[in-house]
Amino acid sequence: MAESQHHGMFHSEKDEQHKKDQEFLAKFGYKQELDRSLGFLSTFAIAFGFVSATNGFFALFYYGLDTGGPAGVFWSWPIVVFGQLMVALVFAEAASHFPLAGGVYQWAKHLMNGTWGWFTSWMFLFALLVTVAGVAFGAAPIACGLFGWETTRWTLFAIAMFFTIVPMALNIWGVKIMAFVNNIGTITELIGMTGLGLILLGVVIFSNHAHQTLSVLFNTAGTGTAGYAGPFLAAMLTAAWVLYGFDTAGSLAEETVNPSKEVPRAIIAGVVVTAIVSTVWLVGTLLAIPNVKDAVAQGYNVLPWLLRYHFAGWLADLFLVIVLIAIFVCSLSIQAATARLLFAQSRDGMLPDKKFFGKVNKSTKTPVRAAVFVAIFCVAVLLYQDQVARVIAWATVGVYIVYQMVVVAYIYAKTKGWPKDKAHFNLGKLGWPISIIALAYGVFMIVNLSWPRTPGAPWYDNYLVSFSLLLILIVGLVVFYAFKAGGRDLSGGIHDIQPVQLVDGELVVERPTGVMGVPGGVDPENPYVVEDTPQRGPEA
Repeated sequence: MAESQHHGMFHSEKDEQHKKDQEFLAKFGYKQELDRSLGFLSTFAIAFGFVSATNGFFALFYYGLDTGGPAGVFWSWPIVVFGQLMVALVFAEAASHFPLAGGVYQWAKHLMNGTWGWFTSWMFLFALLVTVAGVAFGAAPIACGLFGWETTRWTLFAIAMFFTIVPMALNIWGVKIMAFVNNIGTITELIGMTGLGLILLGVVIFSNHAHQTLSVLFNTAGTGTAGYAGPFLAAMLTAAWVLYGFDTAGSLAEETVNPSKEVPRAIIAGVVVTAIVSTVWLVGTLLAIPNVKDAVAQGYNVLPWLLRYHFAGWLADLFLVIVLIAIFVCSLSIQAATARLLFAQSRDGMLPDKKFFGKVNKSTKTPVRAAVFVAIFCVAVLLYQDQVARVIAWATVGVYIVYQMVVVAYIYAKTKGWPKDKAHFNLGKLGWPISIIALAYGVFMIVNLSWPRTPGAPWYDNYLVSFSLLLILIVGLVVFYAFKAGGRDLSGGIHDIQPVQLVDGELVVERPTGVMGVPGGVDPENPYVVEDTPQRGPEA
């Protein structure tokens, strides 16, 4: 066996494992075009960066505190962690069997069929595209507050542009530089969030500053006067909005070495590490609140207020810098995932672009066209910054729906006897109860996220999420059947792949009937794409 070669934190194409990965990828009908160089830590960092608990809690901590009090913020967290961990376990097994660029799209496609995969990717693409804009825009008011800039429309737009264009450039430059920057940001966020939680706990234990006792974890802040179920469910939205995006590790599977093993580990670690770090931070933050009523009165400025109460201004500003780093890393990870999804859809001929976005730049080995499109779409959304918050509301629900589409596909595949072959990560008999719990949790959370909670607002605001999702679905149906009417093959390239053969130093996939009537022939244009063979799903 050839000796494994590494360059720092990345893997070399001369690795023996790289060759095995190339062969495994060819069995799905794909050529190794992306730069397969990421190890477990980089892949985990990308998943952790998308979740970005620092960014999520900073933006939504007040919402949970206001609607359900400290008790709502704290006790909803383990419920969401458990539910999303069940979803992550399902994803991990799917990713182990189908470690392909595009993540959830590929899992849904292979677990059920091309049509299901198409609608999964259609919904996910729009949800991710607007999420990119929402994350970039979220940095703008924080940066203005930190540097004392006036929050004019064009100042906010310029800052959001920075958090859009620079991540795009890094994604285009190459997966190694993107991962390197992402790793640094992730380490900073891990140290910053954990450290802040521990420091706040130290303040509570050792200082004479006003703070709370452990009873604050059961304090509803007067929100339960007419029953606490409603306020608690509303407060749960904070945790729900924070903990998603761990599937991103699967989106970069074709750039990860030994992805069948490492991607599942990265997905699960993304949830578990976020859960641990965030719990430490939550306990420290809630105990450090000097007065709950005063904290709620601060509105969305509650966390800077809390930090400035206990610490010097420079330390509070340092945390804001960490938040901005977390947002940057989050934008970097989301753009990477969205570009890979767009690339995977286009490569399979699932978009009306004649595979324009399915091309990989030979120099950078990145999907440059897809990355640029993601950034352009983001800029277009940012021009309507007054509507960004509304758009993000349905995008979050859209992601949860997509997650459950994968879970449904997983359950469907299980009824057909899948998996017949073992991968590195297998749930075995536990797959049934885990997937059922994941589905029940997901459906419950979709209803909870979509539930109208502002009776005084116009009806179109109350039902914005539901109507937006319905609109995306209707447009998707029109596009899908227009494709079908035009004779487009939307199977997504699911085929009965024959064993890989080594021909003239390259791995190729042969067909029994050959290409263009040539027995055993190989398509010289693309030896990795197999056509005119029976479609295959889990039932085969």
